[in-house]
Amino acid sequence: MQNGKETPKFIEPEEARIRWLKSFDSKAGRYFPSGFKAQDQTVGALLRGTLTVICARPGIGKTAFLFALAYRQARAGVQTYFYNLEMSVEGMWNRLACLQDESLRLKELNEEEISDEKKARLAELSAELVTFSPRFFESTEAREIFAAAQAAIEPSSQSVLFLDYIGLMTDRTIGPDRYKVVTEAARCLSELARRLNIPVVAAQQFNQAIEGRSDKIPNLSDLADSAEISKTASMVLALTREEDDILNVFCMKNRNGPMRVSYGLRFDGPRVAVEDWK
Repeated sequence: MQNGKETPKFIEPEEARIRWLKSFDSKAGRYFPSGFKAQDQTVGALLRGTLTVICARPGIGKTAFLFALAYRQARAGVQTYFYNLEMSVEGMWNRLACLQDESLRLKELNEEEISDEKKARLAELSAELVTFSPRFFESTEAREIFAAAQAAIEPSSQSVLFLDYIGLMTDRTIGPDRYKVVTEAARCLSELARRLNIPVVAAQQFNQAIEGRSDKIPNLSDLADSAEISKTASMVLALTREEDDILNVFCMKNRNGPMRVSYGLRFDGPRVAVEDWK
């Protein structure tokens, strides 16, 4: 006994053997299909208790990719929680509407005057969307984000948490030191995934170093703000887009499957939507 607490013990081989065999009984509940056949076949589905990081330079499609993943989880009946640290709920619903209705254009919803006829149509669409919309959260403060997640999400439930993106998180107890804020945020996101036993998917930007290289092939060292992100993540996917309609996804790290592999998805620019190739 130490300070009134039982001394931690190593797990005996027989206990480990039983736990290992039991894990196969619940394997179906450990994995969440991403909604993209190309991703599930190439790098694997989302796994409970892990942090997946999606990274890219600005304007490539991080947010579009995260929204596409979240939309597919929500459509599959998974409780989906989405933190977007640079967009209002109204802006997020514009993206959601474009994913649901292929005739819509994001620029139209964001900037143009909407006719009464179009408003009526959007009202009908909203009644569909509300039945499976992700639950959105408007705050950049790390402690509020983590507290809200732990209060709302039941451990080991059919839930997935998305965050866009780590570099925008703030922490009033740390202050303006970006390295410390992002390092602590990465650790907490990984711990949150383990504690709630759900997949957590978060985006982060690349730094500018990749722009100065001739090959433009991303490395884990290109992640902005903190090396802790690549250390704590179980999977790191890099997004590039050399052609307007092709989003390339390259797996830089994967603790639970193949890495240094890639696949492509279709990028619909007017909708700012990501789709499987048909």
